[in-house]
Amino acid sequence: MTKFDIQVSMGQCRRAKKYALKLIEDVETGPDRKKYFSKFYVCFQGVKQGCMEGCRRIIGLDGCFLKGLCKGELLCVVGRDANYKICHISWVVVCVDNKQNWKWFLKLLIEDLHLNLGNGISLMLDQHKGLIEVVKDFLPYIEHRQYARHIFQNLQKIFSGAIYHTVFWRASKATTENAFKVVMKEIETLNPDAHQYIIDKDPKTWCRAFFQPGRCCDAVENGFSKSFNVVMVDARKKPIITIFEELRLFMMDRL
Repeated sequence: MTKFDIQVSMGQCRRAKKYALKLIEDVETGPDRKKYFSKFYVCFQGVKQGCMEGCRRIIGLDGCFLKGLCKGELLCVVGRDANYKICHISWVVVCVDNKQNWKWFLKLLIEDLHLNLGNGISLMLDQHKGLIEVVKDFLPYIEHRQYARHIFQNLQKIFSGAIYHTVFWRASKATTENAFKVVMKEIETLNPDAHQYIIDKDPKTWCRAFFQPGRCCDAVENGFSKSFNVVMVDARKKPIITIFEELRLFMMDRL
């Protein structure tokens, strides 16, 4: 009342406080009318600043299950620093991996990292349909890269043979469009159906020859996110508060 010269009732104050707490606590009311944990977002200021000023212009999104008493999903954003080492930027714990939670996560991430519409940034993620739709909505100008390993593993399920391992990885790591076409011609001669299958997977998203310049990273797979999941495999079995503490210590060690 003193600062803004506004007259409000005690009831209005209570309702405003209740609304504010609802916004920041991330809890939901269950069918039994009890409050249940919904989601939790973490992005340290030091890591955020370091990522924006010194890391390569690529981030990877990935998720893994929590295996302890409190089930849910740990969703992570991992980047690469100047030495190609893991830079764990942000993480959230949510009850389920769905479009709504990814949308909530990306909104906060875009605001924290000043990603705007995604100009000058590459994003590596799997073919999670809901996530791809959210990315297109919020980051329409970001470069989308697929996991080359996922494409190859699906290729092997249809076309068996060690030869496909050699030619596919040569294609994915080709550094010029002409070099890529040479390998694809070999695959077409080997098996036209395999050639068409690979072309349908949009080589611009998994072949080095087509990656946009300025990212300082020619990775064709999301090994840095997967490596982080391996580091956290034991922590995922523990209570959520313990997971947060181990993540915090992991980040502090890297800083």
